[in-house]
Amino acid sequence: MTRARVGAEPPRLASGDDRAGRLLQEADRAFQSQLSPELAWNRFQSRRQRRGLLRFAVLAAATSVAVAFVRHHAGVRTPIETPTLVAERVPPPQPSTVAPQRAAALERRISPPPSVLPRPRPATPIVAATRSSLPTLPAEPLTDATCRGWANQGHSQQAVDCYQTIARESGLGAEVALYEAARLSAEALGNAPRALALIEQHAARFPNSVLRVEVEWLKIRSLERAERLDEALSESEALLDSSVGRVLAPKLHLLRGRIYADARHECRLALSEYVALLGEPGPAGDEAEFKRAQCLEQLQRADEARAAYQRYLSRADARSAGAARARLIAISNSAEPSEGQP
Repeated sequence: MTRARVGAEPPRLASGDDRAGRLLQEADRAFQSQLSPELAWNRFQSRRQRRGLLRFAVLAAATSVAVAFVRHHAGVRTPIETPTLVAERVPPPQPSTVAPQRAAALERRISPPPSVLPRPRPATPIVAATRSSLPTLPAEPLTDATCRGWANQGHSQQAVDCYQTIARESGLGAEVALYEAARLSAEALGNAPRALALIEQHAARFPNSVLRVEVEWLKIRSLERAERLDEALSESEALLDSSVGRVLAPKLHLLRGRIYADARHECRLALSEYVALLGEPGPAGDEAEFKRAQCLEQLQRADEARAAYQRYLSRADARSAGAARARLIAISNSAEPSEGQP
């Protein structure tokens, strides 16, 4: 577009003759050689880019701070206040102001018929309450120490159940656990039939058990407790004839003597069992010698009984010394002739 078409240009400050015009003219002359349109445009673009980068950096920093703040508050859980129950004082009931007839009508209207009322529940049996108070087996894996703990606390049935649980496994631990279950059943619970059943199971599962002697001895005692005397005598005789039964000879002879003397009242057969324990130290020998003297007295063999009592009193550990002296006096008095007899 030419000046002729646009018209005359408006007056410029630099064209004026005043002080401002002169300053602008001097500035134009001073910087005209140094500035060019290309250089000015490049500077404008660089300044524009720097401003954009600065705005982006500020925006990114603000976004990072906002995200960190939100994560921090999301990770911190607000503690939930426990509701506190406050006892509310209930005012005592006030006397009704309704007329008696109206109160009776309301009562009939509100009260449900007897057929709708719930039936009372039966009382809980005492046996169930007692069983619930008994200790139960722990949930963790059972060990021998756990079972022994039950036994030491007097909970024999729980100890038996504990040992039977361990006995379901294999190895020496199961072998010992099954024996302990049978032993507690016989000695602590007095259940000889159950003990014999567990012993039979032990013999079937562990025929070459390292506890063979202990298991055989427990079997014979359980047979005696179950009053299966013939089987007890047969099993004890077979064990005495075996090589492993020699270590149990004192106990076996004493048990056989008790069966003959106390259960069957056959002192003649019991004497041979007691004679095998003459001079045996400890409780087995003490009981055997005293019972031998008693059997001789019951068989009316007074001289032999007197000698047996005297032999018993010579023991250093005679626990029934008082009873033995009393029997000696009784035998001597019965042997002396009474007054009036030649």
